[in-house]
Amino acid sequence: ALFKECNEQAGEAAALEMLSLSCLATRKGSDALRAANEVLSIYQGGAGSNGSGSLEEEARALLLVAKTKQALGDSEEAQGLAQKAVELFENSRDRQMQGIALKQLASVCFAGGDNVDAWQYSKEALEFFREVGHKRGEAEVLCQIVNAHTEIGTFEQAVQIAEEGIALCKEVNSRPQLAAMLNAMARAEVARLRFAKSEQQEQQMNWRARLAAKEALAILESIGNRLGEARALHTLSTAFLSYGNTAEARAKAKAAMEIGKQVGNKRIEGENLLLVAQSKLHENKEESSRLARMAEKLLREAGDSTAAKNAGEVHDFIRDFGKPKEEQKKKFKAEPDQKSDITCDIEEGQHRLCYFHGFTARAVRA
Repeated sequence: ALFKECNEQAGEAAALEMLSLSCLATRKGSDALRAANEVLSIYQGGAGSNGSGSLEEEARALLLVAKTKQALGDSEEAQGLAQKAVELFENSRDRQMQGIALKQLASVCFAGGDNVDAWQYSKEALEFFREVGHKRGEAEVLCQIVNAHTEIGTFEQAVQIAEEGIALCKEVNSRPQLAAMLNAMARAEVARLRFAKSEQQEQQMNWRARLAAKEALAILESIGNRLGEARALHTLSTAFLSYGNTAEARAKAKAAMEIGKQVGNKRIEGENLLLVAQSKLHENKEESSRLARMAEKLLREAGDSTAAKNAGEVHDFIRDFGKPKEEQKKKFKAEPDQKSDITCDIEEGQHRLCYFHGFTARAVRA
């Protein structure tokens, strides 16, 4: 308001950008988009850090709008905006900014399921960052690639690239990025538990996952990154759940839920309440089922239909757990091409989209 009153448009744009990012962090998508569009309007109208508009500032604003569109689920428009930003940076011949724009474009493509283009954009961004020696940018792209490998199920590559990224983060002393990379590696280790060939290998994977997630959590707590803390706690809870330590799994999930409540993020609340529900399966099946249904409701309210659907499947699994096959109300279908975690259908040998301790590679080998 003060910048607007003084007609200081560059300052106003910077303040609006911070407001947009803050709204994104608290999942206030509409407010974030409104602020981002105002930033774009200011720079397209000729405002800039030196009193005149620039291609670079307009491109940055386009990336901000693309980021908010992506958060709102409009992947197609987000991709178009990010592509425009890439083109503007190409005109400015700023290789580092081209890399940043390509990284954002890759993120949009991954979110929209366009993996072919996303891999290409990530590769190009990595080349630009390496060309100009921008190691922090290189580390960010490597983290993006690790998460992408985990999503598509190529876990070995995810872990290998994460190890490279961790070394790079330590080299440039980037603690926030180191935490993100450690948590990405932990997620990959948890996700590949079902492929363990022996109980010993499974225990080693789980130990590495917990070690990396704990280190990430310590860093995030020290720098005050609450959303990052919630992600690390979720990963830790999942690892403890697969290990069979339901008390620790529940404690970590509840801590993440509390962060979700504090920042007003129902998705964080819902996905961690689902872990709490699963931790109670063998202690109190009725309570476990009730909490799973509550988690599904929270995720629907958060606008995450896919996560809500998966929570519904977890609820159905809990409801039918321990019943004879003929009494089960719903049967799960194999979905081999979809992302899954560590739960397995013991009888059919097929994995499902949910977590349950005791239903890991150990159960399948048995």
